[in-house]
Amino acid sequence: MNTPNRLIFILNLCVLSVGFISCSSSSEGQESDAPNNIDIASQISELVAKDKYTEALELLEGIPDSPEILTLKEMTHLNYGLFLEYRDANITNMRDKMNNALREYVKVLRINPDNEKAISEIEQILDIYSTFGNRAPEDDVVADLKEFGFKL
Repeated sequence: MNTPNRLIFILNLCVLSVGFISCSSSSEGQESDAPNNIDIASQISELVAKDKYTEALELLEGIPDSPEILTLKEMTHLNYGLFLEYRDANITNMRDKMNNALREYVKVLRINPDNEKAISEIEQILDIYSTFGNRAPEDDVVADLKEFGFKL
């Protein structure tokens, strides 16, 4: 993750953690079966810092959606997409890299259709595809992008 994106992610986690602390302090003395969101946020932050996105997403998968959990999912999918697009050395085929990154950005938009970073990354990838007349994203990706109004 490049430095600006890592800083944005860490800043978002800090803000989210403060929100968790304030919410948890207002319910002192009450027992809850809900997972401790502060612990989850720190676990997710640690996994993302180590580029362990699938593990982070698996951890989030079993937790009921709340605004805090959706924010963690959004940030994890976004950072995973950025990792796939720019830094994943395990996939050398550029088409596979871009399709996988686009799939993660679509997941971000399903959570937050106004996520500007995901939108700008999608537009950038589509601009690159447009320079190659005979290439396009995979059919499933095209269908998902059209659902969000992207022109292909």
